[in-house]
Amino acid sequence: MMVGEWFAGYFVDKLLNMVSSHFADNRDLLVGVEEKLKDLQGRLPRIQAVINAAEGRPIRDAALANWMRELKDAAYEADDMLDEFEFRGFHNQLQDRSKVSALAASALRFLKNLFVSDDGLKRLMNLLGDLDKICLDINNKKLELDEYNAKQNTAARETSSFTQEVVFGRDKERDKILQLLLSAGAEPDFGDKGAGSSSHPSLGVLPIVGIGGVGKTSLAQLIYNDQRIAHHFELRKWVYVPHDFNVKKISRELESNLAVDSRPREISLDAQLGKLMDATRNKRFLFVLDDVWDETGSKWRELRSVLTSGARGSFVLVTTQSPLVAEIMGTIDPIKLEVLEEEDYWRLFEHCALGDKELDPELRRKLQSLGHQISKKLHGLPLAGKALGSLLRSKLEEEYWKTILESEWWEHDFVLDNILPSLGLSYQHLSSNLKQCFAYTSIFPKGHIFEKERLVHMWIAQGFVQPRIHRGRMTLEDIGSQIFDELTNRYFFLSTVTNGYVMHDLIRDLAVYVSLDECCVVGDEPAIIPPTVRHITLRAAKLVPPGEVCKLPKLRTLIFYHDYNCEEFLSSEGKSSVELYEFLKEILENMKSLRVLDVSYSHMGIKKLPDAICDLLHLRYLDVSCTKIRQLPGSFSKICHLQVLNLKWCRFKKVPEGMNRLIKLRHLYADAETISLIDGIGKLTDLQGLEEFHVTRKRGHQIGELKELRNLRKRLVIKNLDNVGSKEEALEVKLNDKVHLNEITFNGQGDMKMDILDGLEPHYNLKNLSIQYYGGTNYPGWLGKNQYVTNLESICLDSCARWVNLPPLGQLPFLKDLSIRMIPSIRRIGIEFYGNAAQIFPSLKYLKFLLLKEWVEWSDVDVRPILPHLLDLRIEDNQKLTRMPVLPLSSMTALRLRRCGDIGKALPEYMLSLTSLVGLELVDYPHTTSVCLSNLRALELLILTQCPELSLINGFQSLVNLKNLIVKKCPKLIKPSSRQEQPYIEQDLRSLLNVEIEESILNNVWVTLGRIPSLQNLGINNSSLAYFEMEQEEWFQQLTSVKLLHLMDCPNLQKLPDLETFYSLEKLTISYSPNVQSMPENGLPILLKELHIWECTKLRDRCKKDDGPDWPKIAHVPYIIVDSKIIQML
Repeated sequence: MMVGEWFAGYFVDKLLNMVSSHFADNRDLLVGVEEKLKDLQGRLPRIQAVINAAEGRPIRDAALANWMRELKDAAYEADDMLDEFEFRGFHNQLQDRSKVSALAASALRFLKNLFVSDDGLKRLMNLLGDLDKICLDINNKKLELDEYNAKQNTAARETSSFTQEVVFGRDKERDKILQLLLSAGAEPDFGDKGAGSSSHPSLGVLPIVGIGGVGKTSLAQLIYNDQRIAHHFELRKWVYVPHDFNVKKISRELESNLAVDSRPREISLDAQLGKLMDATRNKRFLFVLDDVWDETGSKWRELRSVLTSGARGSFVLVTTQSPLVAEIMGTIDPIKLEVLEEEDYWRLFEHCALGDKELDPELRRKLQSLGHQISKKLHGLPLAGKALGSLLRSKLEEEYWKTILESEWWEHDFVLDNILPSLGLSYQHLSSNLKQCFAYTSIFPKGHIFEKERLVHMWIAQGFVQPRIHRGRMTLEDIGSQIFDELTNRYFFLSTVTNGYVMHDLIRDLAVYVSLDECCVVGDEPAIIPPTVRHITLRAAKLVPPGEVCKLPKLRTLIFYHDYNCEEFLSSEGKSSVELYEFLKEILENMKSLRVLDVSYSHMGIKKLPDAICDLLHLRYLDVSCTKIRQLPGSFSKICHLQVLNLKWCRFKKVPEGMNRLIKLRHLYADAETISLIDGIGKLTDLQGLEEFHVTRKRGHQIGELKELRNLRKRLVIKNLDNVGSKEEALEVKLNDKVHLNEITFNGQGDMKMDILDGLEPHYNLKNLSIQYYGGTNYPGWLGKNQYVTNLESICLDSCARWVNLPPLGQLPFLKDLSIRMIPSIRRIGIEFYGNAAQIFPSLKYLKFLLLKEWVEWSDVDVRPILPHLLDLRIEDNQKLTRMPVLPLSSMTALRLRRCGDIGKALPEYMLSLTSLVGLELVDYPHTTSVCLSNLRALELLILTQCPELSLINGFQSLVNLKNLIVKKCPKLIKPSSRQEQPYIEQDLRSLLNVEIEESILNNVWVTLGRIPSLQNLGINNSSLAYFEMEQEEWFQQLTSVKLLHLMDCPNLQKLPDLETFYSLEKLTISYSPNVQSMPENGLPILLKELHIWECTKLRDRCKKDDGPDWPKIAHVPYIIVDSKIIQML
């Protein structure tokens, strides 16, 4: 049994550091205490040596295990005691700031006063006495474990070159799955297996089943990212399924474009399922449900019921360890993944461990021989090969590989089915603090999506992350981030498509195993909570009786994970928010060692935190976000060890007085209104996160509060700068001392003295700058000097109404993104904008000029190179712009001109020179001009809208890569064809997928577009035609791949085209065409799934269900909607 010895190692080490730091300056301590401290100081290195030897080894000796447990308990007690001493020092300091200038300066006096108290001395003496007894046998313990201490090796930090896209030995399974997915749309059903095949023919479910770590997820990722799959399926989504198969959460993730917030939204399950049904209706989709454990099948059936409206060929790919899940969910026989064959496994292992490293041939042969022997112990499990191979790659030495080969981890019977050896061995070779951090992750349930920053904050709160002298200015957060990255590199975490992280079940099993007596997740299953537990998560549907939790007064972490505010919980449990409050109150009154408290996952309905929280003097991390808490206790400022406070999505109207006494606070997450309630926030000098600060003239809220906040990081928005009285007041902020800020936004929100920004010069490390609503007549001086802010990568200048010139931004060497918006006094942009650098805008990729109402001229540039890397140029709502230089923008891929003045020859010349363009938009350009697009062979998107005098030379010829074409209100775009032209010209638009056109294109459609067999979506707008000519009807007949046809705003149209050959048509929409007489004589395509009719008076009457004259023509369509009313839904 392992007892979490790394915890003891950490706390003993901390005690040594604390004793060493204070001992030299405290010679007047009582003699007995001094002697014991000296003795302990002498023994600590031997204690640490024993712990290092025992780490990662199963302790079978009951006496040794008991000794380790006693040592750990004593270390916990020491940590609590030192914390309390420090707390009292903070408290005294805060009581009278004028008399105590700094804690460090009065350390001697503070410790002396503490130790002299009878209770403090007695507790300290008892603790030292316990440690004395524990350490009597330290020499014997050290001898016993010396052989293991010699083998300790800290794994080197090196990121593996192996990527998840490299998969070995799965070609057969990959090809079989691809064949099934890519051909299913043409089949009548999905085979003869399972109930789903007959009752839900439009949905196939293919399970991939196998033991943990066998490569199910990797194979699914390989399929999911295959380009053929990407082109075949209109929708693709990946969801890592939580253990409880939360239907609401899964359906939301499948339906949403981006799952930014994993917490449930205020929407009913029925409504959410309805949104998913709408999102998938008549679309061919591929959904991957990764790691499913719902063996009842009831929740899957609920989700499946809304997925059957998708297009034929839609698929759900399921990965699971449970054959029962595969049986319940699958409509096709599952793909059963076995461990890899020896040859394939060796290829994988060698790739991870050796790769293409250049080694001495003799050394490579020796390592290959050792590697073959090591790989055989892993029994073909890919995840084990990746993890252990990555470890070996960090140290390509024969002796090191022999040590791994001879490790005793293979000999222990706790290894289940030979799965855990590789994982355990990787854990064994983590450094001590990585072990602490990894083990702590077991407090989160299986399937939990980790947020990197959040977990790092918890590690810091527990003391697992310690400052490193040799790391210079690295903060605890930086060090914690490195720990997280190293665990990720070693496959302990897997990244998700939503920037979160998950832990594979095998890895989590290992974390649970090595922290059995420390961490516990309390679920619905009956379980005994070990009395040694220090970290607990409550996720049971029924609240644990508070008395059970209160039996664990030494808890250091408490997380409420279940939704204890949902109606189902309150009704089934007969609970009220008052009872929840009392439950929390009783627990907090009995947990004085708590360091982390998180109720955010529970969405608790209580309005106020219990006063008992103010007595948690060890508390460092408090998260009440996403709850209904509106009030903090009046004595909240007593929690002066607090480092992280998360109040997001909580609506506070006031906060307690003295919040600025939380002097250890490092991260404050709250909306701007809540932050603005805190008086004197500038006293929180450790604060790293303050996203938005509202300046007022009220004392405690003036801009001077930012002066001492030198540790601010990442992003800062300063609003209401019009409340700053003078440049001198701004200078006091010393913004250029804030070396860690990457992004600053200045917002005036009113009249502002012109020199205020001159006093707010940021540090030269700044990467992103935004200036909004600035009332000065000129830009700040520091923005115009090339020796300042030279590291800027992004600039946004918005609503600087009185500027007449722009700063010389062209000289900024690293600027990549520049947006200039709503500066109405700007008339010319030229040499002053370019600056005096040898190359103008050498790194700029994105340039936007928006709403410059008086801008007339963009001047020519001199002989210097300009914009060599520009990718995207947007010029919008600059209707007086009449002069624009023709620049050599050979790298540009996107050009958007909207509502601009007549720029004359510049536009035609750009169309000839911008040969790399991928996207072109010309909108609301009423000026007479002719352009030729023949050189734009890379173009994929073309939008031409409201350009009444625009004409194309040679039409759309040569646009071989064009995929999307939109033409609206451009009547002169294509000149009428002469009789000499061939009527049926083959065009090169072979890549075209989506077209939205008007009458000017239809009038000469064969010459303009020709044959486009790849077309999938066709829209016809703003046509005055009453009938389609024969030439147009013939053109329609060759559109056999079109899936969506939309006829809109055709007021004169009386007859629809013949749709008989639209074999692939799935959705037909006819809108705002009131004179259409009837449906086509030959009816609608047999495979049509949706028919939408809007504001078509005659059609509406003819398509009445059952008795309308055209009803027989459309009765076979499953989904019909007329003027917002669902007529049929089969």
